[in-house]
Amino acid sequence: MRLGRRALCALVLLLACTSLGLLYASTRSSPGLQAPSALWAPPQGPPRPQLPALTPEPRYAHIPVKIKEQVVGLLAQNNCSCESSGRGLSLLFQRQVQAFDFTKAFDPQELRAASAAREQEFQAFLSRSRSPTDQLLIAPANSPLQYPLQGVEVQPLRSILVPGLSLQAASGRELYQVNLTASLGTWDVAGEVTGVTLTGEGQPDLTLTSPGLDQLNRQLQLVTYNSRSYQANTADTGQP
Repeated sequence: MRLGRRALCALVLLLACTSLGLLYASTRSSPGLQAPSALWAPPQGPPRPQLPALTPEPRYAHIPVKIKEQVVGLLAQNNCSCESSGRGLSLLFQRQVQAFDFTKAFDPQELRAASAAREQEFQAFLSRSRSPTDQLLIAPANSPLQYPLQGVEVQPLRSILVPGLSLQAASGRELYQVNLTASLGTWDVAGEVTGVTLTGEGQPDLTLTSPGLDQLNRQLQLVTYNSRSYQANTADTGQP
């Protein structure tokens, strides 16, 4: 009787292992598909990207700037990247996200034709979905502040560098000042310029003052707008 119980337990254990093995093999890959090139995993601690907009113009290259890592990190969240983690140890019950390279299903000539057709379809979609108001327009510095009139887009709850801000005032003044006001978002700076006083960082009203015009213009290149309201297809009118 004791031997029979041991044999029964061994048989049940063998059947269970066999079933699990068959289930694992059936979910690993399907016939007719190539093996996945890699498994996707979110990048761990990506370095701060070198944003071209943070590079100063040659005439402002001598002005020191202290980069604000926290604000630059918010700018980096506008980007999305999928990076391969390579082949690691896969567990039996761990869900695997696999990436297949379907370009290998085409020969080079067919791949070029398919890529050209996709690009043509994408450009046609852009021509249908865009409007003249999407074009970036910069108002000349007649006020004497230069600022964008339209075409500046920011995703809800995201941050962007504001393009085109510049003060073209006469030199020789003791102090230069620029005031910015927003209704749906807040202002901040991606870096602090030596010699510029900032008031209202992270608030709807931002004031920048400096005795040097070049320092103030370099600071204006680092002004960011932060969306604080999840409202799609909504325009915020900033008041300089």
